[in-house]
Amino acid sequence: MAADTWLLMLLYWRLDRREVTGRSPLRILATILGVIGVLLIGAVAAAMGYFSSFLTRPDFPVTIPAGIIPGLMFTFVLIGVFVTGLNQAVRALFLSGDLDRLMVAPISTRSIMVAKLLSRLPSTVILLLFIAVPALTAYGIGIGAGPIYYVLGALLLFMAPLFGLAVGAVLAMLLVRWLPVKRLSELLAAAYALVGIGVALLFQLPRFFIQNDPEEMATSISAGSLSSFVNLVERLPLPTLWAGRGLVALDAGQIDGTGLLGLLAYILGTLGLFALVLLSADKLYMSGWLKTQSAGGKRRGLEKSDGRLGRGSLAAAIGWKDWLLRVRDPRQLVSLLGSGFIAVVVGALAIFRGGTGGDDSLIDLASQGDLAAPGVAGAFTAGFSPGVLMASWALFVGYVFLSNMATYSLALEGGAFPLLKAAPVRPREVWAAKLWSLYWPFAALFVVVLAGSWFFVRYSLGWAPYALLAGLMMGFGLLTINISTGFRYANLSWTDPRRMVTSGGGLVSLLLTVVYGLPGGVIILLGFGLSVLWPAAAIPLAVVGLILLGLYTGAWFVAMRRWAESAWDKLPV
Repeated sequence: MAADTWLLMLLYWRLDRREVTGRSPLRILATILGVIGVLLIGAVAAAMGYFSSFLTRPDFPVTIPAGIIPGLMFTFVLIGVFVTGLNQAVRALFLSGDLDRLMVAPISTRSIMVAKLLSRLPSTVILLLFIAVPALTAYGIGIGAGPIYYVLGALLLFMAPLFGLAVGAVLAMLLVRWLPVKRLSELLAAAYALVGIGVALLFQLPRFFIQNDPEEMATSISAGSLSSFVNLVERLPLPTLWAGRGLVALDAGQIDGTGLLGLLAYILGTLGLFALVLLSADKLYMSGWLKTQSAGGKRRGLEKSDGRLGRGSLAAAIGWKDWLLRVRDPRQLVSLLGSGFIAVVVGALAIFRGGTGGDDSLIDLASQGDLAAPGVAGAFTAGFSPGVLMASWALFVGYVFLSNMATYSLALEGGAFPLLKAAPVRPREVWAAKLWSLYWPFAALFVVVLAGSWFFVRYSLGWAPYALLAGLMMGFGLLTINISTGFRYANLSWTDPRRMVTSGGGLVSLLLTVVYGLPGGVIILLGFGLSVLWPAAAIPLAVVGLILLGLYTGAWFVAMRRWAESAWDKLPV
């Protein structure tokens, strides 16, 4: 068994090395840039580890035990390897292309499982070497630790990936009994994307709650509350925190019962758990793999039903099909909506959150009239009134959530595009179906956000109809640009939802959006701003502004539709 396992691991590592060194020059350059990025992150981690050692010094207002920070490092590392371990186990144990041949070869299932899991170790260990090890080492330098701290600390860190692989392997073997393995992989990818979005939002949300005045914030945090928090963390029953305490105690030549117990629990939870899985889970792995092989054997009968296309419109049929595809693929849904959530939160901070020096937010200044100006200047500053800001915010929310979906709408067809191209359907009809299936959700989202914002920011309802019509036309023009760009730059052979347009499509879409959006925004603001100079002509000015915006958007609509039609025949089948 040992010889087979070692041989398989050597072969897998050789394949990984060839994949890294045999890439194209551009990919090699991207790899080099990635390595530089990891080195920079390692330098930042080392700096944070060194400066965190200052918290343990006697002159710090709150006494922090030296073992807490290494324990927190071990905790974060175990959480990280647990998150990645499940994905690595699923890909290694069930999605490898050579499993069909290995399972019928004269090799034990245990050797295959061990080789598959251990072959995934180098990537995780490299990340630990450049991120966790610098932080732990720099912290040891800061507290003046001895050689026991560095040697034992490195061993404990290198045991961490075993925990993630062991737990991930067990969960993967159980989950494949209820979920198809490809669907499980898609769900994991979506879950990791959600975790990334959640982390990004967590870094932004505290800005809503902290005080703007640094002095006021400093006085609100007392040494007593910080000391209580440190004591709470120290009392948490986590073996990783105990292991950090035991690591520092052993280095200092002290014997701490709790620390030794934590070290033992940490070793059993990493190395011991991995050994237990390897010795006892080979039958569970074999049964799970056999389950995945028979998962696609069921055939479902095609029941007769009245086709939706027979009674409904083509646009409704294509739109309904597109939304079903987006919802059923969690990777695609998270990829399309994730950037929208982040952009909305960042945009909200720009409008509703003031500066760190106690300055009022943009919406507060607009509500108080501080941004208003008399005379001709008022026609320009009218764009900073509360109603305009809320209408712009509603347009931004609706467009951000649906712009990527519009750009990827034709690429959503994927391998089925040749059937659509051969069908007796005109390109104009497909383009219109894609457009309207996304415009109506945009219109609903825009109206809901605009109406709901009135309950938080009181703006004049007299101009609400103008803002509503202008926003709906503006959103219509923006979506036509995204849809047509997707027709021209569709990547119909995509496998990653983030690569559904070919190179250059995103940049072209951005440029066309700016070219259309800036004049359109000027037309809207002139229709509203000139009413400040001539209040008696407010209604005629609003009507003229809407007419000009409608003509301008209509011209873009025709141009984008013709562009999409001309790109239809150039798409590969």
